[in-house]
Amino acid sequence: MNNPDPDDLHKELESGPLEQPGFTPKLQRNIEKAIEQKEREKPRFKPFLCFAGVGVIAAALLIFPWRSIHTQSDAAPAMDASVMTTTASASSVPSPISTALLIGLRTEHEPTSSMAGRGLKGMPYSTYRTMLIAPVRGQLQKTSEGPGILMPYKQNFWKIDSLVQRTKTGEFHYLSAHLADQPVKPEVFVDQPDEQLNRVETLLFAGNQYVSIAESEQALRGNTPYQADRIWVRTLPQLKEGHTLEFYNKPVDKNHVSLSEVFGMGDNSMLPRVMSGPVAPKSELTGQSWTVKREPGRWVGKIAETPRVGSTAPDSYVLHDLPRELPDKVVNHDDLCCSWNDIKAAWPQATDALTSPLNDMVVIFEGDQLKFYPYAQAPGNAPQLALDLLPGEQLVMAQWATDHYVQEWIDKVDRYLSDNTGKRVSASE
Repeated sequence: MNNPDPDDLHKELESGPLEQPGFTPKLQRNIEKAIEQKEREKPRFKPFLCFAGVGVIAAALLIFPWRSIHTQSDAAPAMDASVMTTTASASSVPSPISTALLIGLRTEHEPTSSMAGRGLKGMPYSTYRTMLIAPVRGQLQKTSEGPGILMPYKQNFWKIDSLVQRTKTGEFHYLSAHLADQPVKPEVFVDQPDEQLNRVETLLFAGNQYVSIAESEQALRGNTPYQADRIWVRTLPQLKEGHTLEFYNKPVDKNHVSLSEVFGMGDNSMLPRVMSGPVAPKSELTGQSWTVKREPGRWVGKIAETPRVGSTAPDSYVLHDLPRELPDKVVNHDDLCCSWNDIKAAWPQATDALTSPLNDMVVIFEGDQLKFYPYAQAPGNAPQLALDLLPGEQLVMAQWATDHYVQEWIDKVDRYLSDNTGKRVSASE
């Protein structure tokens, strides 16, 4: 096809419409011919290469253990869960951690020596420490550590300190609760005539308003030995109010929270289902005595079978499973990102685990270390932070901060844990 001369075309435009038709049948045939020529020149993919590429991708997805840590919390919407699972599987770069963890730990100690010349042996006691783990400039760090248990309560921080006082005839390991910005006030225990007494209080759980306390007493009145063990759930103000000494003089301690108060007044419908057989004739399940116990990956309720009121049997208890989940007001945020079986599949040596509310941090108790991983990081990779645990150290508290509270906790916790008013106190007469 001959191209028109530009000068002739310019003249035609000046004089009026084009003399040649715009889209002629000949032009259409030329265009179709050109398209067919380009199609014949396109390279063809070999089928076996396509199948090979798909096979490699499928094998990688099947072999890599994403499932163990990519399961979303049940609290997340189904659509969000599917989106996040797909995103985590498609990328090996985990999201940055933006959550802070305030963790409380307990270590039990055997008595260092017997109370020489007093007729009573020492009793096991516990010490405690609190650490704040938080992101600082994008890197997870232990920002603070100190003795005792520092916990958020309503709009303030409270401190629970483990104190000891020794008198001429007794030894008292007790827990003292106070506002974190106020000094601890040691109590004074008075010797009783013709009596020797050892007493130990042990903190088993600290939530955001409730604490679980085990109490043990060992006494010698004249030549008569006495042993007592009780377990309670209290509020922080109840713990602050004081201590019931000498159980035999005050058989009922009203300074506690019952299960009926937690689940609703008069709700004791769960009690008959606690035991498969009848309660022993001299025992009872009232829901007054109970505790919060740590099991792998979660907190659970335990109800105590105790001697009947008025019984001459020594104070003691036997714990039974509570056939109901504890409400959020007792154990706030106690959800794992996935099942405990998935955790064990990814970390076979794990004994416990925690997951942040935003699902951006996974905490693994493994051997003598506490390991912190970004969520969606593949198992087998090094943790972002690893901290040593003391021999036999156990979890007592796990509280989380998000958003602007992270920096607020970093500042306040550092100040409160650096304060020396919470260190163990020993007083002797």
